[in-house]
Amino acid sequence: MNNNVNNVILLGVFVFILLIFLKWKKLSHEGFENNGEIVQPEIPDVKRPFVNFYDNSGNRLNIIGISKPFTGDEHYNEYKKYRDMGLIIIGVSSYLEFPNMVSNPYENFFENYKKYKYKEICRAWLHGFRNPRDYFPPGIPNELISESDFMDCNVAKPDPSVKKEYDFIYICLKQDEKKDVCNDWATYNKNWELAQKCLAVMCERHKLRGLLVGRQDCELPKKCNDLMDTTNMLEYSKMIETYKKAKFLFVPNKADASPRVIAEAMLSDLPILVNSNILGGWKYVNERTGVFFQDENNISSAIDTLMKGINDDNYSPRRDFLMNYGIINTGKRLKEFLYNTFGNEINIERHRVDYVVIDNPKKDYRDCGI
Repeated sequence: MNNNVNNVILLGVFVFILLIFLKWKKLSHEGFENNGEIVQPEIPDVKRPFVNFYDNSGNRLNIIGISKPFTGDEHYNEYKKYRDMGLIIIGVSSYLEFPNMVSNPYENFFENYKKYKYKEICRAWLHGFRNPRDYFPPGIPNELISESDFMDCNVAKPDPSVKKEYDFIYICLKQDEKKDVCNDWATYNKNWELAQKCLAVMCERHKLRGLLVGRQDCELPKKCNDLMDTTNMLEYSKMIETYKKAKFLFVPNKADASPRVIAEAMLSDLPILVNSNILGGWKYVNERTGVFFQDENNISSAIDTLMKGINDDNYSPRRDFLMNYGIINTGKRLKEFLYNTFGNEINIERHRVDYVVIDNPKKDYRDCGI
């Protein structure tokens, strides 16, 4: 009789321990506490067109972003795998007009968009557009957050000891440096056609000295041959250094959804001269950072305004970027958007997260201050 009672007690204790263990395992799998630490859930490390999201401790959230159109069924099958894993799928507009049909004449995505239905498979969107209603279905959550907002202020920074060799810098990288062509997929996005017209004004009327990065041996307006230097593609670290040699950044770009060059230049403390028709990046331009222009017909007056502001020391682009964007500022806004939209679906509890970043983990990141 006593043996039976003991056996029942032992069985009860075993069941109790098993239940505790299963509960612990479930919490650990979902990314909650295990001995006071966050247990990393099994979330894949994805590659473009997909992007990961990370908290400030470097943990992956169970959110996957789609940043550009799929190249084919291989990417679509990846999406289905992530969806079937229960991951949250959102869109990140970093590629021309995506998720609308892209305007670049070097691409044809008509059948691609019909087949993969990006607006239907993404539950929310991050973007840089002025008019989000033109891009996303009614009722779909969206937020004005661009990948360019997350530029690291410790990577791009000014150096007053570097001599200003140029009045301006224009970055128009070739799609393929090995091909001897000056009109390609990238020239459309960077608006090389308008740039050439504006460069003529900048060189002939204003006698500005410039640096063109990425288009060496491409034809320039005649007066610019003596006033401009050109380079081929540069390693990223060397390209960042070129900002320090110029007084302002020239951005004729139009079909550019997330222009990192603007963020890099601002953090290098360069004012910006920006095409007012640009898809994304318009939000960076204000009286403290630079000037808009429309085309070759009004760029001259824009240059006059910009150069006067530079000479009068009226611009503070780095300070403005640090106040309004950057990894921590934008990361906090991204955190609020994601948790307000998806709440308890996210694998790491809200109170454990200070900020969220896209694509590149920034564990224990230190901001630069203002």
